[in-house]
Amino acid sequence: MTHLLGGASALAGQAAASANPAQVFVDRLFRSDAAQANAQPAGAPSPAGVNEPAGQTARAQTNAASAEVMRLWAYDYQTGNGLSDADKTYVVKLVAARTGLSQADAGKRVNEGTQDAKAAADRARKATAKLAFWMTAALLFGAFSASLAAVEGGQLRDGTWSERRIVP
Repeated sequence: MTHLLGGASALAGQAAASANPAQVFVDRLFRSDAAQANAQPAGAPSPAGVNEPAGQTARAQTNAASAEVMRLWAYDYQTGNGLSDADKTYVVKLVAARTGLSQADAGKRVNEGTQDAKAAADRARKATAKLAFWMTAALLFGAFSASLAAVEGGQLRDGTWSERRIVP
């Protein structure tokens, strides 16, 4: 059983490392629709206040911005407060610059993404609590069953099973 659980946990760890759920929410922030992508020409300058590294392609810039937002998000949510106002403003500017959305639409997208991420975290927290409860109940049931089996086995060994003396 230990070997099976160890293998299952290793497999789950690999799956979690390859598919970071938080990255999905960040990727949704930078998703652009076809109509919006055509609205801004490829060489158009980005809105003021957003620093872009020179010489990078748009895809590389989006990946760098995505990684930066992921780091900001992870740090700010570690404290339990969510995105700070300064970080939220910066993320809105990045989303507006990368997707071609207006500042208001980008702010709305960031707010919705934040709410979706919080809801997903709450669902995961509740599922983990339920799993912990049922695992504890299963372990207690197993311990109770093992103690009953031990008592019966001891009685069988001693020849006093069912309160009758069994003599071979």
